Amino acid sequence: MRPDDLRLLRGIADQETVRLRDGTRPWSWWLERAVLHGRRHGYTAILLISAQWRGATDVRAYEEWRSAGRQVRRGETGIRVLGRTGAPRAVFDVAQTDGLPLPGGSGPPPPDAGHHLAAITAKAPERGVRRIEADSVAFLVAAWLGLEPPMPAFPARAFWAGPGLGDRILRTARRLHGRVSGASRHGVMADAQRFFRARLAASWVPAYLAGRGFPPGVQRHWQIGYAPAGPHALTDHLRTLGHGDDDIAAAGLARPDGAGRLRDTFRDRAMFAIRAPDGAIAGYIGRRRDGGPGPKYLNGPDTSLFHKGEVLYGLHEARDRLAAGARPVLVEGPLDAIAVTMAGPAEYAAVATCGLALTAAQLDALGEAADLGGAGVLVALDGDPAGRSGTVRAWERLAGVGGPVEIAGLPDGRDPASLLQVEGRAAVLQALGTRTPLIDAVVDAAVERAGGTLATPEDRLAAIRAASRIIAARPAEAARQVVRVASRVDVPPALITEVLVDTVSP
Repeated sequence: MRPDDLRLLRGIADQETVRLRDGTRPWSWWLERAVLHGRRHGYTAILLISAQWRGATDVRAYEEWRSAGRQVRRGETGIRVLGRTGAPRAVFDVAQTDGLPLPGGSGPPPPDAGHHLAAITAKAPERGVRRIEADSVAFLVAAWLGLEPPMPAFPARAFWAGPGLGDRILRTARRLHGRVSGASRHGVMADAQRFFRARLAASWVPAYLAGRGFPPGVQRHWQIGYAPAGPHALTDHLRTLGHGDDDIAAAGLARPDGAGRLRDTFRDRAMFAIRAPDGAIAGYIGRRRDGGPGPKYLNGPDTSLFHKGEVLYGLHEARDRLAAGARPVLVEGPLDAIAVTMAGPAEYAAVATCGLALTAAQLDALGEAADLGGAGVLVALDGDPAGRSGTVRAWERLAGVGGPVEIAGLPDGRDPASLLQVEGRAAVLQALGTRTPLIDAVVDAAVERAGGTLATPEDRLAAIRAASRIIAARPAEAARQVVRVASRVDVPPALITEVLVDTVSP
């Protein structure tokens, strides 16, 4: 996106905020749209979605729709929003997609929902922004639970409107909704976690993990568990605790087979819990034993609480380090995240994409927990060809990060977990400290892809144009990249600069 487009989006959001503040639009207008979009998007994104598509009802990124079993139709124009890092991205309404039907609502609200909501408003002062904030949170949570609450009364002019209060209202509402809606499943996820933990000691998992450099203390700290091999072990156990089949399936812990009988989603796997921001378990990723059937890592299905394209393994566990200024380290799998955490001092905090390409929603979640403008991001994906390809693809998301975006110096064919196993913690720490700018790898890949052997002037010009499109996204890097590309393509730097100027000019 060009700078003019970025300014346009910011201008639209600022104009909508002014309308809220001067009373042209009531605060209830924003709240009604936050009911539709606030569980996935921030204050500013809600304004931009509403300005571009007033009838939008369910707006997600391209990757999120794919995770939900739907595909954005060819030729559809995205709704342009700004993520929490300030970088622009495209999202799409459900009306722009085709595919599997989406799951229904989360069922009836829990019987104690009213008590939770009343407690919020009771704790707020009777005047000022805190009362407005509490009433807004209570309205959103009640609406998300399907209670159809009446709109609270607000002053005619929303002088408080803006990303600061708006995003705080959304964060609080999401946390409370997660706790209250999770209660409607009678603790099924917590009971599943206790089941997995209780079966760890008698399984193959402790010895396997210890052999890879993760001792028992680390296994306890990360609450790793084990899912037995039987097809109904977890489901039968949860039924004995009083959980119904609908709750078990809705949590993603079991799926119906061809005969309609529930079968456990995870069987004979090491279990890693993925947690929501408040620490509640949202879902799981399971690793099979070496040589076992199925994919090495199995993500749980999307549920009302767990969306694979929105969460990062280890983000909750890293919250204290990130709040203290630690540098986020982006890795692929849960064992990689644990390896970085074991090896690195407090200056590093690892999060894992769990095999997915980094999504805009995941980057937004990371941006809520960390100062990406200062700390930046360190990428430590696998050192094999697939990992290097994933590193280059991550640039599309990371280009807008304000801080340094770099690659860790992992040896070829190694990821942090395998490096820990073979060479120990010091080697992982050394790899984290040996880093290069990610843009170097992305520019080099673009030159190679577009220019091939650079044998002809046409090849070299194609390579320069491809590199310029990338360099334009990071103006602070332009001077160094111009010199690098000129040397690589064997042309004067002035020619690179000329093409770069043409690229960024309207």
